[in-house]
Amino acid sequence: MKTVFSIGRIFGISISFHWTFLLLILWIALVDFMAGIRPEEIVWTFIFLISILLSILAHEAGHALMAYYFGIRATGVILLPAGGVASIPSLPKKPGQEILITLAGPAVNLAIAAILLLFVHPYSAYWFDPENIGAVNGGNFIFQLQVINLSLGLFNLVPAFPMDGGRILRIILAFNMNIVKATRIASILSLIIGSLLILLGIVIVQVLPVLIGLFILFASRAEEYYLQLKTIAHGVRFKDALMHDYDSVDANTTVMHVSAMLINNHSKFFIVMENGNAVGTIHRIRIIESIAEMKYDVKIRALMKPNLEFIDGNEKVENYIEKLASKEERLYPVMDHNHFAGVVNFQHIIEYLLLHAASSREYGRIKSLAGLG
Repeated sequence: MKTVFSIGRIFGISISFHWTFLLLILWIALVDFMAGIRPEEIVWTFIFLISILLSILAHEAGHALMAYYFGIRATGVILLPAGGVASIPSLPKKPGQEILITLAGPAVNLAIAAILLLFVHPYSAYWFDPENIGAVNGGNFIFQLQVINLSLGLFNLVPAFPMDGGRILRIILAFNMNIVKATRIASILSLIIGSLLILLGIVIVQVLPVLIGLFILFASRAEEYYLQLKTIAHGVRFKDALMHDYDSVDANTTVMHVSAMLINNHSKFFIVMENGNAVGTIHRIRIIESIAEMKYDVKIRALMKPNLEFIDGNEKVENYIEKLASKEERLYPVMDHNHFAGVVNFQHIIEYLLLHAASSREYGRIKSLAGLG
């Protein structure tokens, strides 16, 4: 099941959203419906949704900028209802720097909330006015945006995954134990907090605590899953786990010519090559659609997705686990000394780990993590 959907790129950083982000939109729509929203307020709801998106991006920008300050560049951001996840290929060796990177996100939201507070007078009166709790309009927009940023800042300090507080707890625990055990303890606490929120929502008959609780339960399991894979993949570099027998097509080949190979080839993605270099990728459905539209003479170059995201062969696999897992079948070209060396995807990495751990005690754990038994 696809869980992450791409939006685009900003300054070279890929921006995606997790499917649970749709729950936030659903919740806002439900609140508006129950409040009997007027047609003119739909515009304010749209502006509010964009503002929430920007607030979450600001949160992740805080992480990314602090990481950049320590010489680490973020490669991607996945938006979540309670914030997001910045994909940072390598973490600083000093725990104090990692804590600062983690705290930078909530700090940005709290700073925004503090600035917006200057425009809401008297602040306490807004909380007791029923008109301000519910559908967004021109009179309560700044107040609600202030509450959202305050909530993002404070909620992300809760010691549960995937919030920043859960990561900070893991860092602190790792001072006295290994990272795997620290993650397991933080995950157990996350499960407890998530379960309590679900129970609270049932008792008070409110949907939001249940949704947040389910979100925490889902994310905490994913956090432990990714860490176990990272632990198993420790020390493996991409140049050691390349696929050399990938399926490729020439950029100047026509759709008609490529269509013949689809009959006996069931690959979903193909690397598009030109003069020995990878220049793009194309999904088999894109080729089939072109055949159905009778675009037989169209060249693959016109249909491919350019701007490939290359991975350096010397990069460690463990630093890209989440990125690869978010698009399990997507092929990533790997460069070795500025030359195209091969491709990788998440499924191949799992197979590589299975093959290289076939005679070790790790085999059963990898098999289980991969959902193979």
